[in-house]
Amino acid sequence: MPITNHDKLQLLKDLLENQAAEHYMSTDEAAQIERLVSSLSDDASLQPTVLETLGHIQQKHQLNHEPFEQNDVEQWLNVLSIE
Repeated sequence: MPITNHDKLQLLKDLLENQAAEHYMSTDEAAQIERLVSSLSDDASLQPTVLETLGHIQQKHQLNHEPFEQNDVEQWLNVLSIE
């Protein structure tokens, strides 16, 4: 059974929440975030604010492979929760 975009968004939110709580991101988690964001960014049916947020996540991730800033994660989770 293929994974839906709703499932992908939920997985992305779970990974971001986990990273925010632990202030740590494993190499596997970083790779999973990269794949999810890349896959979701290709879906034109997502709301523009969600697509913009995915772009921010991707940009931050490419520039820095360390855990994201807490404020960034909280903002992203707020936006991703509306989808």
